[in-house]
Amino acid sequence: MTRYSFWAKVRPAMTLPLDVLAQRAKGDGLLARFGRDLDLALIVGDGDLDWLVEIERGVVARVTRGPLIMPRSDLRMRAASETWARFLEPVPPPGYHDLFAMRRYRRIQIEGDIRLMSAYLFYIKRLFELLRPREAGA
Repeated sequence: MTRYSFWAKVRPAMTLPLDVLAQRAKGDGLLARFGRDLDLALIVGDGDLDWLVEIERGVVARVTRGPLIMPRSDLRMRAASETWARFLEPVPPPGYHDLFAMRRYRRIQIEGDIRLMSAYLFYIKRLFELLRPREAGA
């Protein structure tokens, strides 16, 4: 047994499928319409793991998995892995169904340029909705 084996078993697995975010967002007409002027560097924290999502002109240009060394970011959202897991359920329970509901119950921490987030709120909410599992027929 190696020195790190214990932590590999204890630490929860990553729940946010951010590695496929660019593919899911590519064909979405709503994102193209509402984010055409959006340039955003978004850090999403999933437990101990951070992701940098770079959006240029409304298109998800790059998704980089951490560790990140002094990244530039306009907006940061951090939550526990368990919180993201409940958010990603096909029908999330009350308090986990929306980013602001999670913020209201202090399950997510949102920092950064809140004016930018407010201006492109529909885009950001839709981006996170795309992370939910798709139905078999969809």
